Amino acid sequence: TSIGETIVATAKKYMGAPYVYGGMSPSGFDCSGFVNYVYKLCGYSMSRVASSIYNNNGTYVEKANLQLGDLVFFATGGSGIGHVGIYLGNGQFIHASTSSGVIISSLYESYYARTYLYAARLIEM
Repeated sequence: TSIGETIVATAKKYMGAPYVYGGMSPSGFDCSGFVNYVYKLCGYSMSRVASSIYNNNGTYVEKANLQLGDLVFFATGGSGIGHVGIYLGNGQFIHASTSSGVIISSLYESYYARTYLYAARLIEM
């Protein structure tokens, strides 16, 4: 299996985990805490905050070139990066949502389509 497939499979194990601001464990995740936890289990480390992950750890990826395990970033709090998730393929991503905990959403849902900023690849898949 590819690294991307491993990241996706690991992330899916935490479906339904609750949202906790600042959380970095299965008892509660925030968005960047979830991404950090999954990647750490797969042997990779990154910055703690969503904007720092993009600025310090990733390589820009065109939306059309997304691969399993890439990170997708959103401007949910205004203009800058406010949210991050892990791309699953077929336009879907997994993330720690403030309202629902760890869920799968579509990049094409109106809210996420409107707030999508860009994607980054942290590791060569």
